[in-house]
Amino acid sequence: MPVDTKKKLVVIESPAKARSLKNYLGKGWDVVASYGHVRDLPLNRIGVNSETLEPAYTVLPQKRAAVAKLRKVASAYKEIYLAADPDREGEAICWHIYKLLQGKGITFKRIRFNSITRDAVRAASAAAAEIDMDLVDAQQARRVMDRLVGYKISPYLWRTVGKGLSAGRVQTVALRLIVEREQAIGSFVPKEFWPVTADFDQNGSLFQAKLFRYEGKRADGDRHSPGDKEKADNILDRVREAQWNITSVDKKEKSRKPVPPFITSSLQVAASARLSMPPSVTMRIAQDLYEGFEIDGETTGLITYMRTDSVRIEPPAIEECRAFITKKWGTEKLSPKPRRYRASGGAQDAHEAIRPTDVERTPELMARILDPRHLKLYSMIWERFVATQMADAVIAETVVLVSGGDAVFKAAGQKIVNPGFSIVEPAQLKVTGEIPSLSEGDVDLKKVSAEQKFTKPLPRYSEAALVSEMKKKAIGRPSTYVSIIATLKKRSYVELKEKKLIPTEVGTVTTDLLIRLFPHLFDVGFTAEMEELLDLVASGKKTYREAVTQLYTPLAASLEEAMRRLPEIKASMIKETSEKCPVCGKPLLEKMSKFGKFLACSGFPGCRYTRPLGEDTEAASSDVKCSECGKSMLLKKGRYGRYLSCSDSVCSNTQPVPVGVKCPVEKCTGDLVERKSRKNKLFYSCSRYPDCDFAMWNKPVDRECPRCGFPLLEERKKGVFCPSCRKKID
Repeated sequence: MPVDTKKKLVVIESPAKARSLKNYLGKGWDVVASYGHVRDLPLNRIGVNSETLEPAYTVLPQKRAAVAKLRKVASAYKEIYLAADPDREGEAICWHIYKLLQGKGITFKRIRFNSITRDAVRAASAAAAEIDMDLVDAQQARRVMDRLVGYKISPYLWRTVGKGLSAGRVQTVALRLIVEREQAIGSFVPKEFWPVTADFDQNGSLFQAKLFRYEGKRADGDRHSPGDKEKADNILDRVREAQWNITSVDKKEKSRKPVPPFITSSLQVAASARLSMPPSVTMRIAQDLYEGFEIDGETTGLITYMRTDSVRIEPPAIEECRAFITKKWGTEKLSPKPRRYRASGGAQDAHEAIRPTDVERTPELMARILDPRHLKLYSMIWERFVATQMADAVIAETVVLVSGGDAVFKAAGQKIVNPGFSIVEPAQLKVTGEIPSLSEGDVDLKKVSAEQKFTKPLPRYSEAALVSEMKKKAIGRPSTYVSIIATLKKRSYVELKEKKLIPTEVGTVTTDLLIRLFPHLFDVGFTAEMEELLDLVASGKKTYREAVTQLYTPLAASLEEAMRRLPEIKASMIKETSEKCPVCGKPLLEKMSKFGKFLACSGFPGCRYTRPLGEDTEAASSDVKCSECGKSMLLKKGRYGRYLSCSDSVCSNTQPVPVGVKCPVEKCTGDLVERKSRKNKLFYSCSRYPDCDFAMWNKPVDRECPRCGFPLLEERKKGVFCPSCRKKID
């Protein structure tokens, strides 16, 4: 292919971005997509030299065609610009592409932009620089650390707990947080307390107050309130006998400043609380907003890069925001000085906070372009950003103390004097209710009562709450939060119930084992140290080799000790039971697999009887005959739902439960039976599977459709419907 010395080639990750960049850069530029990572460590071996700790990369099998196309296209250009995302991962992608495409006479440059807009892309192309090898080394160090932990420790889990399990440098520490929270909930002992509340009246003004002090000591909240009914009743009697008057009315105004703009973790937490969006959905929608939508015939990014832990805002964006506020609400709603925020310790400052690329694109204007979910998330980002440059909110707070005898009650009220920034983002400003205008002097006691309450343990983590905790403890980075949680769910280490993460039996056993054998490696503090070490590599203060060695040294020592204790650990995972095998009469053993605990015959391999632990051994008779021996089948319930088991202990045949409806497929003689999907969801399919693949999610009804004649109907929440013609049947 002839070399074009006049044109320049840009390599970017996604085709959607490629189309946008082509429009922005215009003539003289061609743009091609790499479709993300093109090289990585090999899939079927560790890929890290145990002596030098150097990685051995290979082209990903699914990317070989893309790499071949890239090489062919790149051979026609003298100048190639690499434009992956502006973070460590993006820098590494650029470096891998460079290593694959480098050739005689080709010049490579790196361009970075924090938003996909015409101005940002053109400015970035004009300021093209070299690949930042410190960032590349930081990404490589993370990747190699994760590979070493996963490939060295996961096989140990296979030999002790069960095949298919995995350990992860950050994943296991995140799981540890979930398991330890669950253990704390399980061991929590509720503490009884009796908060005392009184209703007072001053000249017709009724207000409620809570007991604040009694006999000179604090008497409020779960720590200081009366601890039992007898103490509470004694206080109530004394309160009823006392004379009451207001001894203090303290009024003052307080200013509240707006919170910083969104970073990755705070966006995920806010979207979960306000929009009920899981972090994975939030990031998917944010990615769409970043890559852009068509506006006036041109695809334009609507927000800045969404994987960041920096609250910094570029000065031009601050000025544009302040000009917008002045134009829309006037200078009285503007903060006196430009408000800038300081990042927390350990935050990378590679790029800005998450903000709209153009503050003039209000949510009202974007409502014509975005669907409801994209609009809701964009509105949150826009409102939070605009609020940062608005005036403080002012709240008037009144605190009243009511004294009588040995008791002091306190009432407090708030009202908004100046809403300030909250006219844009009301969710930021929450105030307690007002109390009436009161003055020092006598009051009448109208009612006093004490309510029995109990302290509660900390709640289980939601996905967003776990992200927040990981951010707080410096575990993981913005680009890894979602993938860590996804891995925990995929490995069945945790379950999501009522939007809370609950560790499974396997997750708990795995965590306890790993902490026992590798206490230093899976310590929260050590994991945070590794993140700080990677930051030092990214800033050029540490080398790749120093970082990986600092992790590998304790890993190798712990693994050597763990292998020495392997027989002991394997033996500890098996427990004898008093139950006998129903097939051969030998004792049953309690064992562990990746599916949880189960019972197995001690006579293995001579006897292969197994049963999930906790399975309902009580069985009901059924009219179904065993397909193997012809004897009656018993209806049982196991960890995966109902099933049929042969009544003959010698015959180990099991069958799914029929629902009394014939398969509707013409000429099929099968019956519909209950089955469970991979995600443990009940569905119904033909008993002759795989010869017949008919299946349905809703429960079948043995009745022909009176409209279209389909041989069965189905139950839905809103009634009975025909699965063929979709009509509701009375």
